Amino acid sequence: MELLDPWDRPPSGVRHRTVFTIGVFDGLHLGHRALIDLVLKNAVRLKAQSLVLTFDPHPLAVLAPNAAPPVLTTVAQKAALLRDWGLDRLGVLRFTRELAATDPLKFLNQYVGRWLEPVAAVLGPDFAFGRDAQGDAETIEAWLAAAGPRVRLIRAAAVAGEGGALASSKIRSALKEGLVESAAKDLGRPYRLAGTVVHGQTRGRTLGFPTANLGPSSQLIPAPGVYATRVLLADLLLTGMTSVGCNPTFGERNLTVETNILDFDRHIYGQELALDFVARLRPQIRFESAAALIRQLEQDRIEVRARLSRDCA
Repeated sequence: MELLDPWDRPPSGVRHRTVFTIGVFDGLHLGHRALIDLVLKNAVRLKAQSLVLTFDPHPLAVLAPNAAPPVLTTVAQKAALLRDWGLDRLGVLRFTRELAATDPLKFLNQYVGRWLEPVAAVLGPDFAFGRDAQGDAETIEAWLAAAGPRVRLIRAAAVAGEGGALASSKIRSALKEGLVESAAKDLGRPYRLAGTVVHGQTRGRTLGFPTANLGPSSQLIPAPGVYATRVLLADLLLTGMTSVGCNPTFGERNLTVETNILDFDRHIYGQELALDFVARLRPQIRFESAAALIRQLEQDRIEVRARLSRDCA
């Protein structure tokens, strides 16, 4: 897959026949997957290339910073998933106030028609774009029709999850409550949080449970608690016990994400780490003493092994 980040130049000197879709696609959940599968299938049928145009940062981070949600997926995570799904190109448009104010037809001409030969567009329900969200599916349908009688719009139906229509906001709400298994059902995979390992208080090592601490992240952090996680470090897939919270036993106030990687004892400061949240074991608890905390952590470790071994069975 070719990643064009930013999408501010022609991908090549040739205007490729392309089936495309446009959207934020935060989370790339099962609803997004169904839509992108339509892009891929129609690209094969029409002997064209497949393209997803997405935005970074999240539009609300520019238009309403105080209301902007933490993202579910970074650009790098989107690229990795879409590559696995078989997409040909991912274009990343830098979202600015100027872009938001662009007339819908000007947007289509400048960012799609200028560099591609569109043969079809695939859009989900409630799609809107351009200045004051004036552009919609009908706008694109008319624009495509002007390109030729065989160029068409393909509408993707809404996909329902267990609790109704799939939506990134629904997944965020689940994660904020620590319901990582519910979020995983809508995502089609465990929620992944990635970051760089930074130095912490080293208290975990003194307790016999050394931890890898994740640095600041733009991604949503699940609710405080202790989780069974799968840990991705370079080409290693490891088992983790992750604590999200403020270490109330020791009177700390800063939120941290600390992972005790089972059967692993290496210094990995500065390295990239990703956590797949498989299950929430318990809420965050304040213990009377360090000894009481250690006893609970020993039980947590047993439960993590059991929980993740069931997943592999």
